[in-house]
Amino acid sequence: MNWKKFGKELANHFQTGVSYMIPLVTAAGLLTSIAVIFGGQNVWNQTSNIWGNLRLLGQTGLGFIPVIIAAYISFSIADRPGLAPAFIVGLVASSMGTGFLGGMLVGLLVGYLVRWLKKIPMPANLTAVKSLIVIPFLATLVVGLFLIYVVGDPIKAMTVALTAWLKGMSGANAVLLAALLGGMMAVDMGGPVNKIAYAFGMAAFTSGGYQASTAMLMAIGIPPLGMFVATLIGGKKLYSDAEIESGRSALVMGIVGITEGTIPFAVADPVRVIPSIIVGTAAGCATNALFGTYQKTALSTVMAIPFSSNIILYTIAILVGVIVTALLVNFLKRFTRHNSEVKEG
Repeated sequence: MNWKKFGKELANHFQTGVSYMIPLVTAAGLLTSIAVIFGGQNVWNQTSNIWGNLRLLGQTGLGFIPVIIAAYISFSIADRPGLAPAFIVGLVASSMGTGFLGGMLVGLLVGYLVRWLKKIPMPANLTAVKSLIVIPFLATLVVGLFLIYVVGDPIKAMTVALTAWLKGMSGANAVLLAALLGGMMAVDMGGPVNKIAYAFGMAAFTSGGYQASTAMLMAIGIPPLGMFVATLIGGKKLYSDAEIESGRSALVMGIVGITEGTIPFAVADPVRVIPSIIVGTAAGCATNALFGTYQKTALSTVMAIPFSSNIILYTIAILVGVIVTALLVNFLKRFTRHNSEVKEG
């Protein structure tokens, strides 16, 4: 077996699952955030008013994360026949408390089993029976029982341990994790590495690991905001008119939380821009973790400022990330440009 190819295939399947999960998380996370912002912490225990009901909608959606992950990883592997059994077993995994990890495993197991079952030859007149009855029945039965009797409890134990670790994280561990998540969010601006960090951060959010979710969410807006500031400082000496215009767009995208606002700069100059946004974003997230500041909403970067545990320190951490990004990318551009001018001379 070509393990490198298999690993790449797994990453692609995982990315598909996360891509389908993001709209769910966005809707559910924002509903939960609005409920907590306007209804306070009491919304978690009641549905007697609009804020409690918004919390119910959002919390229900967030609880569906393992199911969506399972179903669409399986879909990526085995196409439509993989959906139904993965939905069923994914829901069982969610009810068992296996969390995000259980959803991932269910998606992989169902997907590869269904793909193998599809290859088993059957008479042409039984093809419909195979697709509608045999495959969903066998896949649900085999993977479902395997989850319940073999791997469910160990995965639940791992999920509980991970949740406890995230909730208890402090000091150097928190700073290191925040820097790692920040760098991962910046490295490919919406690509597979970004989605892995996003999925981990939202899994932490749903389990109360707010230090990790805060780092991930803070990282979303820092790269585009950093590039906007870079164009302000560097001006026409370092940036074309088109890039300066992109910088203005990046400002808006950074405020509303769209990392992809950095892509035009990264495409034009990947060698200087990508390392700069990775370092800057990691620095900002690590600074915030050092301060011990967190926020309990699913809002990103700038929009989360009013709801952070310390508005001033949280804002300072964002500014650290933005300024480090801007100064580093401009330094690299000036340094390289200076060298090229010397060589031309």
